Amino acid sequence: MIIALCQQNTITGNVPRNTQGIIRFLRDAAAQGARLAVFPEMAITGYPPRDLLEYQWFVRAAQASLTEIQAACRDAGIGAIIGTIHTNVFGGKKELLNAAAWVSAHGDVRFAFKKLLPTYDVFDEHRYFQPCPAETPPLIVDAGGGIRAGISICEDIWNDNEFWKDQRLYEFDPIESLVRGGANLIVNISASPFVSGKPLHRLEMLRHTARRWGVPVLLVNQVGGCDQVIFDGGSCVVMPDGRLAACAGWFSEGIALWDTDGNATAGCSDELVARVSDEVTALYDALILGLRDYLSKTGFKQVLAGNSGGIDSAVVLTLATSGLGAENVISVSMPGPFTSAETRRDSALLAKRLGIRHVEVPIGGPFDQFLGLLMSATGPVLPALFGGAAERVSKLANENLQARLRGNILMWISNAFRDPPTLLLSTGNKSELAVGYCTLYGDMAGGLAVISDVPKMMVYRLARFLNAAMGNPIPQTVLDREPSAELAPNQKDTDSLPPYPVLDEIIRLYVEERLGAEEIAAAGVADDALVRRVVAMIDGAEYKRQQAAVGLKVTSKAFGFGRRMPIARG
Repeated sequence: MIIALCQQNTITGNVPRNTQGIIRFLRDAAAQGARLAVFPEMAITGYPPRDLLEYQWFVRAAQASLTEIQAACRDAGIGAIIGTIHTNVFGGKKELLNAAAWVSAHGDVRFAFKKLLPTYDVFDEHRYFQPCPAETPPLIVDAGGGIRAGISICEDIWNDNEFWKDQRLYEFDPIESLVRGGANLIVNISASPFVSGKPLHRLEMLRHTARRWGVPVLLVNQVGGCDQVIFDGGSCVVMPDGRLAACAGWFSEGIALWDTDGNATAGCSDELVARVSDEVTALYDALILGLRDYLSKTGFKQVLAGNSGGIDSAVVLTLATSGLGAENVISVSMPGPFTSAETRRDSALLAKRLGIRHVEVPIGGPFDQFLGLLMSATGPVLPALFGGAAERVSKLANENLQARLRGNILMWISNAFRDPPTLLLSTGNKSELAVGYCTLYGDMAGGLAVISDVPKMMVYRLARFLNAAMGNPIPQTVLDREPSAELAPNQKDTDSLPPYPVLDEIIRLYVEERLGAEEIAAAGVADDALVRRVVAMIDGAEYKRQQAAVGLKVTSKAFGFGRRMPIARG
């Protein structure tokens, strides 16, 4: 018997489009001899649909979609397991259940319901769903060919007491109940997001589950970008000996076929696993997918970014060129009074090597005009608010004025295009965003922050990867130069910040590992005073981050809706 693993890139909230994709996959799978097609968690709605689930018209659309899919299964003569939503039949305050629909080749339908609902990081399922009670009998279906498929949904497989030990979040293990109920195949439909290192850890968990219970484990995971969250796919079948019998690959939509009789129609080689074994390669793949999908799912066709001649803008523009094509990328250099000849030259050289459009818009003139208006002893501001004393004005005001002039220019260009719709990419990294080393309405302006979850030292590793893959578009001087915002004479980032290797480790331990300042200092990363200063900067910059552009999540704890912190903390 052949089972199709349908690794689908859904569009969250677009039920008609997702339904069309499911039916297309069903027909393709049937044409290749499959008798069962398995789809990701909530494939009909896309994941996560968030507060769309509070609209009855959306719920009705998802339920009506299943009727179309039942007809398609009958027409193609193929069964399916599909992620969807279902009205709550168990009681409790929530109106919905996270469900898997088992549709037979005759169009009959039965449902399995998710028992473990994650509420951490980007997950908030208790907000929308009632958990299926643990005592509810599991759904085990006769899939044909002697296969008794036990159906589970995403988090249900992430609670093995041997694998997770003291990290286990729930008392009940749905997989154990499936095996003890007679399942000889575990099917898990999933929407498991990408985090650096997670694809291999997920595979390790699946191998443990298959070995422990002595049955194959079939997982179908969502793929694609959904706002900040990126899904890597990695759908696969793991045999009881740990061997991969089928794999749909990473970061792209597609079908993998598994012949349950052992005559593999499609296999999974070590090379496919190797793609996510390298941290930088996987990061590149994730960022490219997230960028492409953000544009395709929001209707934007081309992008622009400020090109300072520094490492961050170089990486963002190179990623954009790699993912979208040179014809869809615009570079804008905006030299100011403190821009060096070297960074000005490097910005033009990068654009030339990438083959992208490049414009230079000097801001010196507008900056001088603003200073004349704001800093003049006879003007409307300085005498009225500062007693005419220019020395009372914070130097940050004039530094940030330059950044905001650049933000205005970039947004003007973005708005000026009637066709194609043009998105501004902000270029700040996680290290800067963490400590607020960025300017609201200036370099933070934009619709998507591509590397906002990439720490500074990883930005350098990514730059070297891009150079190796694309023929060295990023000038070596960009990699060698000490980082500077170039908003004041001879300015260096280290004037305000610790060295980036130290800063990045403090940020990682505080944000991702959730350690306190005392614990971080005790770990020997830096002295207590420096750690506390950095932690205070992170806390104090929360108001900036909550006004920042959407950023692509690639670490275990990204700034955004997965990290919910108060602003006014006293």
